[in-house]
Amino acid sequence: MKKMRKLFAGLSIALLLSPGYGAASEYRSSSDTGAERLDFLENRRRLLRDQVLTDEQKKLLEDAEDIRTHLRKPLDPTKPSPTIFEGDDLSFDQNTGEFIAKGKVHIVQMDAHQFDSEEDGIVKGNTIRQEIEIPGKAHVLQMTPDEMRITMDGYNTFYNYGEKTGTMEEAVGKVDYQYVKGKRFEFYPDHVVIYDGSATKCGAKVPDYRLSADKITIWPNDKMILEEAKFWVKNTVLYTKHRYVQDIRPGAQGPQFPRVGYSKDDGVWISYDYKRNLARNVDASLHLYYATKHGARSNGELQWGNAGASYRLGFGYYEDGDDNWVYKKPSFIYSYGNRIGNTPYHYGLDFEIGRWKRKQKDAPDIESTHTYSRLSLSRDPIILSGNWYLLLSGGYSITKESYDDSRVKGFDCALAVLKEFDDRWAAYTAYEYSASNTQNSLFNYDVNDVAKALKAGFSYRFSDRDRIVYGIQYDLGGNHLKDIDYYWFHDFHCTQLVLRYRAKRDEWKVHWEFLPW
Repeated sequence: MKKMRKLFAGLSIALLLSPGYGAASEYRSSSDTGAERLDFLENRRRLLRDQVLTDEQKKLLEDAEDIRTHLRKPLDPTKPSPTIFEGDDLSFDQNTGEFIAKGKVHIVQMDAHQFDSEEDGIVKGNTIRQEIEIPGKAHVLQMTPDEMRITMDGYNTFYNYGEKTGTMEEAVGKVDYQYVKGKRFEFYPDHVVIYDGSATKCGAKVPDYRLSADKITIWPNDKMILEEAKFWVKNTVLYTKHRYVQDIRPGAQGPQFPRVGYSKDDGVWISYDYKRNLARNVDASLHLYYATKHGARSNGELQWGNAGASYRLGFGYYEDGDDNWVYKKPSFIYSYGNRIGNTPYHYGLDFEIGRWKRKQKDAPDIESTHTYSRLSLSRDPIILSGNWYLLLSGGYSITKESYDDSRVKGFDCALAVLKEFDDRWAAYTAYEYSASNTQNSLFNYDVNDVAKALKAGFSYRFSDRDRIVYGIQYDLGGNHLKDIDYYWFHDFHCTQLVLRYRAKRDEWKVHWEFLPW
């Protein structure tokens, strides 16, 4: 099932990248009943929750628009943005541009900047040099169009609103989707620099997870660069890196933290993914895994990737969503994907060759030179009226095995319809066909269970933290109900518990993980 899940994960990313959506990480589920098609709705809801404006942000936008509405003469783009000053005691020198405001000072600019001091604060500045200085504690808000959203509280604030640069000390707040704090902040038109600071997507007072560094540079909707970085779980340092670059573009996956869980086949397990950049576009990664029923079963990869292409050399144990294992010793994997011009269509090419091994109970182990290639075509989700979505994809693959000289080839395709009824209810139905499946493949790993399947299900959110999902898979070829899955997703503050019961197999699965970065 993994190949089909990868395909629909790509469709989820495509929807998240559509106009109106910003940076967010994905939530990805694992299912044989098609429930992963609900993932993009969950990802979108998470993103929309991030994008909801606070009352303060809404008020700033209203005030900025009010300034624009009441301009007495046309705006001169060469001059500073019109500004309103409010305070208990204001003085202004028209000749020098110097001003001093005392008491509870409130400053709003038409480009949606806001500066506030404490009750007994002092704000100094110069309208000619376009400077504002708040020596004591200050509250700063930025909602300027096409720039990062900033909400910050700190001390010794200086800002040049002509150049859109400034500094703040001992500050805490939020930059776009990141909760941040640090000893010193530097603000620039296109990025923010934090010294001796930290960043996280978890808004708890003591975050469940966070990254800290001597220096953090945030380029909105692009990347976050950390120097002398530390990775924290609560108050414990998990590991350190001299330099770490976190992709914060739409759909990018965040830093990896431990996951724990239980399944009937594996017992209690714990996993952790570690990745290290070796050179430009070259990474080494380790997937560390330990299960009570298997012991240590880990893998490592060396990867080079650029412009949609990825070359990987993998060695070790790999597991799919059905608890099927294979040992690669080693395997070379190539993948490439891209959009076709300006069309809504995407194509992909996957190739793998390597020595695969599978242990069998009461039978000799199977070892084979495994060769796999696939050409795929997919389309961005078609958004229909009434919150209906149509998902289309397909491909052609060839799999060869040296063990029995087998050759399995043919087409695969998937068509799915998804309906979002309201904020609580959603449902899906899908048809899938795959010429390559467990019935004709030497290895059960990473292939579909049946050739022809009808899948359907629904989800219901009964609280802000709880969601249940029901899904079925019907084997059209064998004319029987193959799988019934029940899920319960429960969000804690910044972590999630996922409980899955596979009714036809009488199997329980549970895992706990940090919410997507």
